[in-house]
Amino acid sequence: MTQENRNDAAVSETVGFILMFSIVILSMSTIYILGYPILQEHIESSVFENAQQSFIVLQSDMKRVAFEQLPMKTMKIKLHSSTLSIDDRSSILIGYNDGNSHSYNYSTGEIEFTKNGNILTYENGGLWMKQHPSGTIMLSKPLIYTAEMNNENMTTIGVIDINGRQSTGGNGVVSINMEHNSSNLIKPLNKVDVTVTINSVYAREWGRYLEENGFDVVSSNPSSVSARRLNTWLILGSHDVDVSIR
Repeated sequence: MTQENRNDAAVSETVGFILMFSIVILSMSTIYILGYPILQEHIESSVFENAQQSFIVLQSDMKRVAFEQLPMKTMKIKLHSSTLSIDDRSSILIGYNDGNSHSYNYSTGEIEFTKNGNILTYENGGLWMKQHPSGTIMLSKPLIYTAEMNNENMTTIGVIDINGRQSTGGNGVVSINMEHNSSNLIKPLNKVDVTVTINSVYAREWGRYLEENGFDVVSSNPSSVSARRLNTWLILGSHDVDVSIR
């Protein structure tokens, strides 16, 4: 092989290597550009689904602390670039008339997990979710129940009043501490007409739930709903729970 042929062969190998390297880099870049958003979306979805499971545990733990008066319960939740907060924006007003007018106002508050505009909320025993593009839904029922026994209307209203106002964000694992504070039970001696007014960003969903359970909605807007149930036996249990994030 002449020197010229050797030089041509060397040049061909170099050009071939460059072309092969360019193809590899281009392929990797294409995979990254097209695949990374899909992978990231999957990761984000997985984080939110894990948070939903954690809030189901939170709901169960809160019931035990409130109703069974367990002194304290602690659970952990992973943040993954999200925000966890305790606030007191929501409330419930319960009134009834048994010959005299009675009114009880509770600041139920809420615990919220927020990630990329998607929100999970624990509020008065129920779980609620705002997620794009599905909108707002109730994940788990709150603590208002109705039934009919021996042709008599029965209404049971459980209220969990969250005490605490706190927020944290970022990554890592945080603890939600729940501590029983007090409980109170009210049982009128006669049947009553009961009115429930709920102030909440989930007012529409609350209204639908109350209607499904035999209440008549008398007024409703995006932040408040009022409903009543006539001639019913009433059991009203309220529970104060101190909540903190660490």
